[in-house]
Amino acid sequence: MRFAWFVAFLTAAGTLPALADNPASSVAPTAQRIRGKIDAYDPATRMLNLTTIDKKPILVELEPDVRVIYDARLKLTDLKTGDFIGSTTLKAADGKLRAQEVHLFPDVMRGAGEGQYPASEAKPNRLMTNATVSAVTAAAANKGTITLNYRGATAAADGTCSGRANSGAGCTGNAEILVAPGIPVIGIMVGDESLLVPGAAVSVSAMPGIDGTWQSSRLTVEKDGVKPIL
Repeated sequence: MRFAWFVAFLTAAGTLPALADNPASSVAPTAQRIRGKIDAYDPATRMLNLTTIDKKPILVELEPDVRVIYDARLKLTDLKTGDFIGSTTLKAADGKLRAQEVHLFPDVMRGAGEGQYPASEAKPNRLMTNATVSAVTAAAANKGTITLNYRGATAAADGTCSGRANSGAGCTGNAEILVAPGIPVIGIMVGDESLLVPGAAVSVSAMPGIDGTWQSSRLTVEKDGVKPIL
């Protein structure tokens, strides 16, 4: 799901438009999500060869400041007060928020996409909450409740705070999310280029270049058998 770097990394979840046959056009290029497997990486030239999920070979040039990320499986008990997390939830008829997934962000992403807002226009009861953990009550390793505090955009008449935080004063809100057994808790971890090995699954956010080579400053790569979600 899905968000800025993790709006582009997490909260903007889903597959971005398919690769264009001709990247050059009169329309300003936009970043695309490319998923596949690494064939080779040359640190000297910073060129990443990969084959996309639809079997198309492409070449991606990594920026000098490329951010390499990997996902790690966590337990609810790994979360602590002060962590910044994101969670997609379904709002039940009783008003309670039930997590569909939980992501722990690294400190470099603290504040990314902060707030509470619809995660799907088609399903208004599906919400995205990016917030700071104020308490974790765990009945088991992956079952319990997460209490969150966040800054949003608009305070409603009933005092609730909604929307994605902006540069203005905004509002402050809180949420309590129920985590059922089996709900994935994923840590977004900062890695390095040593993870770019042949055969590893990868999800790259890249801009098309005029010579057919793509450019990227961020990607998520497989580590310890955990493949990228996006």
